[in-house]
Amino acid sequence: MTEASLPALVIVADAPDALVQLSGISLLERLRRVAINLGFREATVLSNSVASIESEIARQSWRAGQLSIQYRDRQGESVTVDDLRALSAARVLVVSASSYYDKRLLAELIQSQSDSLLIDSDPPAGIAPLMQSAPRSSGGWMSGAAVISRDWLAGKNTNAPIFDELSADVAAGRAAPIDAAKQSSYVPDMRRHVRPCFFPAPSESSRSAAERLLRDNTQKGALDFPAYVHEPIEKWLVSHVARTSITPNQITLATALLGLGVTILYASGNLAVGVVIALLIGVLDGVDGKLARLTERTTKIGEGEHALDYCLEMSWWAALAFHFHSTGQVPNALWIWLAFFVSDVVDRLAKWTVERRFGRKLDDLSRFDRFVRSIAGRRNIYTWLFAIFVLIGSPAAGFLALSFWGITSTAVHVFRAAQVRMST
Repeated sequence: MTEASLPALVIVADAPDALVQLSGISLLERLRRVAINLGFREATVLSNSVASIESEIARQSWRAGQLSIQYRDRQGESVTVDDLRALSAARVLVVSASSYYDKRLLAELIQSQSDSLLIDSDPPAGIAPLMQSAPRSSGGWMSGAAVISRDWLAGKNTNAPIFDELSADVAAGRAAPIDAAKQSSYVPDMRRHVRPCFFPAPSESSRSAAERLLRDNTQKGALDFPAYVHEPIEKWLVSHVARTSITPNQITLATALLGLGVTILYASGNLAVGVVIALLIGVLDGVDGKLARLTERTTKIGEGEHALDYCLEMSWWAALAFHFHSTGQVPNALWIWLAFFVSDVVDRLAKWTVERRFGRKLDDLSRFDRFVRSIAGRRNIYTWLFAIFVLIGSPAAGFLALSFWGITSTAVHVFRAAQVRMST
């Protein structure tokens, strides 16, 4: 949505719950980052503890100043109609910073043109323990998020708590429920289902479970075989790095510099050192994305990382081709690399046609495709394959093997892309 079509944003932020930290950032700061990512540039913060809330936001550096905030004191335990009547906007998104919200749920909520309350009628087993302190109505567990209109506010008692009124209106059919249980859980870019959820600030005893849930939700699906080995290492690194000042973009840059080093090492014939660093990059390459998703710090630089990765990856195999050609170990190495590169472009085009047609990646269309993804040619597979040949003292054969594996993988993907397109 454009900024002009967004509702006014009101964040209800009361200490101490809004200041509860999950994976290195407070619920309040997480909500601020989500709001910015959703396109909001202005917000009103209602709080019964303005000083501590303002201090928390003031010390944040990520995209500081991109959300202009006005602070207003409020009294009482609940947000009332009177707290919001001073707002002139036709529509208002009210969100309590004392809860965690999946960004997709807030995006769905702001699309609603009617008075709507975010609920969850059927939390799955992994989320239900975190919902114990959430208020419950006949329709399900209630969140602290809703979209309401100026007309709705005008028709209510000024002292009425807005969420109590909304709950009653949802039950009576006068307001719409936005049910987390009924939202799509499939995330195409992550090649997996991730159930959208919300939950109130967890207690000290359940905080580790909440952090584990958020961390697990950053993992992509349909992995290649090496990624299954990388996954626990990446999650361990992310859980620790999230509590530092290290940013995802810094990790992306450091990984790119290491990748450039691999290119230089391969071209100069330092294959053993190069492959060790390449194996390390296989782990680091997953950390920046997970960290960005975990801490809501996705950026355009991060979104463009794949293009940078691709250029660096191709430079590795070009550097190997140059080395083996110049040393005479593989006389046709440059032509082999060219065939490998062309086949990779064809592979990506075949996958793109499927994703454009079905809105889903070829790698995740079926069990067979997920199996192919686990072993098909891609950087992790190539690196592990080449590392094995370096270890046994046959690096030139390793170059030939990874090139053959890549071209064969393209043939399988092109066949599958044609098959699924013709079957519909």
